[in-house]
Amino acid sequence: MKKLSILICALFAVVTVSAQRVAVLDFNAGVGVSQADVDGISAIFSTYFSPRGYILVERTQIDRVIDGQNFQRGKLTQSQMICIGKILNVDEIVVGSVNIVANQYNVDVRILNVKSGIISVKDGATWAPGSSYRTMMSQLGMRLENQISTSSTTRVWRVGDFYDINGKQGVVYAVTPDGKHGKMVSITRTKCSWSDAKSWCSNLGSGWRLPTQEELMALREVIKTINKTLAAVGEEMPLGEHFRHWSSTELNSESSWTVDMSGGHVHYYDNKSHNCYVRAVSAF
Repeated sequence: MKKLSILICALFAVVTVSAQRVAVLDFNAGVGVSQADVDGISAIFSTYFSPRGYILVERTQIDRVIDGQNFQRGKLTQSQMICIGKILNVDEIVVGSVNIVANQYNVDVRILNVKSGIISVKDGATWAPGSSYRTMMSQLGMRLENQISTSSTTRVWRVGDFYDINGKQGVVYAVTPDGKHGKMVSITRTKCSWSDAKSWCSNLGSGWRLPTQEELMALREVIKTINKTLAAVGEEMPLGEHFRHWSSTELNSESSWTVDMSGGHVHYYDNKSHNCYVRAVSAF
């Protein structure tokens, strides 16, 4: 029993050492915006920002350091931000600013490496009247999560993750046992004939293609998880509201198999001249 306890402690120590730490600071209030509004935007961002492989520092710890250094919350300089990061013993700090330009809220976020003081990642978003703050910040948080530590060779992927590397975007629907590789489905979709479907998929770029019948069946098994991510990135039509999707699996020279993603029959075959829904897949 004693040996087991020692082993558990050792394993915990390894995990603790290997996990990186990140702190999300309150965004700075810029032109035409109140600090109260900025604090609200910061809080929404923090709700959605949760990068894999990082431990998020609690808000109370950050506030304690800011108060202890007599820094002005929401008006921090870059040197003060780095100072806070060093005291908190974090690897990265997330900082941002909010400005109103032409009656639109513009949110700009940067990730600073505490040790080097270099901005490793930066991104931004613009809120237009009538749109959702939460959708905007969810999408921004998701993009930054991918950028902060995603190298396709080091990240461990899960089904439902948003893949966004070097301009290639999709939702992960299958992964290898080690989580380093897998398959993703396209964010965009169309509806067309079978031959046009093949062309549409390949025109998305390197690696994209029309899925096989088996790949569509695998995608259908995790459809709820995929749809959650599709909704988060602004896709208005989730997979469950689509019907027959073209597969690359041919029945004969005139027909190819389709899969009903909404339920009911698992698969059909359709004449290749018919218009069916299309989403591309790609390995990564």
